[in-house]
Amino acid sequence: MPALNRVQLIGRLGKDPETRFTPTGKKVAQFSLAVSNRWKAGGEVKESTDWFNIETWEKLAEICSQYLHKGSL
Repeated sequence: MPALNRVQLIGRLGKDPETRFTPTGKKVAQFSLAVSNRWKAGGEVKESTDWFNIETWEKLAEICSQYLHKGSL
C-alpha cells in the first residue's frame, strides 16, 4: 500500500492565484505562499521566509481562485 505524506503550511499569499484550463478542460490554480520563521540567536531576533509554489486542480482550484487573494493568511 502506498504511503501518504501530509504537509500543512501556514503563510501569506504572495499574489492572487492564477487560473488556467488544461487542453482537456480541467481548471488549475497556481499561487505562491510565503512562510516566515522567527527565532532568537544570541539575544537577537532573526527571521527567514521560505516560498512555496502551490498548484491546485479542479474543484479546489475553483475554491482557491474565489477566496484567496494577495496577502491573505
